[in-house]
Amino acid sequence: MVERIRSGVEGLDRLVEGGFLRGDVILLAGNTGSGKTIFSMEFICKGATQYGEKGVFVTFEEDAETLKRNILELGFDLEKLEREGLIRVLDLEAIKGSGLSANIDFILDALREMKAKRLVIDSLTAFLIACQEKFEYRTLMHLFYKILKKLGCTSIMTCSVPTGLSTLGLGIEEFIADSVITLENTVRDGQLKTRFLIRKMRGTSHSKKYHEVVIDRKGLKIVPFSMM
Repeated sequence: MVERIRSGVEGLDRLVEGGFLRGDVILLAGNTGSGKTIFSMEFICKGATQYGEKGVFVTFEEDAETLKRNILELGFDLEKLEREGLIRVLDLEAIKGSGLSANIDFILDALREMKAKRLVIDSLTAFLIACQEKFEYRTLMHLFYKILKKLGCTSIMTCSVPTGLSTLGLGIEEFIADSVITLENTVRDGQLKTRFLIRKMRGTSHSKKYHEVVIDRKGLKIVPFSMM
């Protein structure tokens, strides 16, 4: 029987048959400032506090202390959750240059030690660019993908999409993802808006329409009606 897990993102699960498939890798792509980190925090923190699934959040673009300070304003107390052993924040920014394989081992060790069932890598783009083994990307990432499946760890990997480009990051991320969802900045009625789209989700009958995203002091939510 197919097992689904709650995403933790308000408004999302009704669009994807109740949640993500256990063990899937979800690629979350978006422009700068579109809400990728907040979306990922909803997944990790609510997974730990509401659904009994410990999580590991890997930050590569922002140092851990800055991340914890900024996200606290939205009600996510990462320090408290770490003390309680519910999540772990790994700051790979601090150990740049270790190599892709070493970083993967570092992440897997944390997952196994915590028996974590959720993982976020923010961002996969920076994670790969900062590593030296460029010709081993595909092999190593496929191996990583298979191990995450075996561990039953559901993962979100964010990917930065520069304004004006249609490709996602380095061009290989889509091939190791079970799902691809996007957060896109748009200007409507003279205001900056964010919209959400599920581009693919294997094994799931999902919404194929754009939906509006609302980000406020309570976090991020997806409005159920579609955008025109």
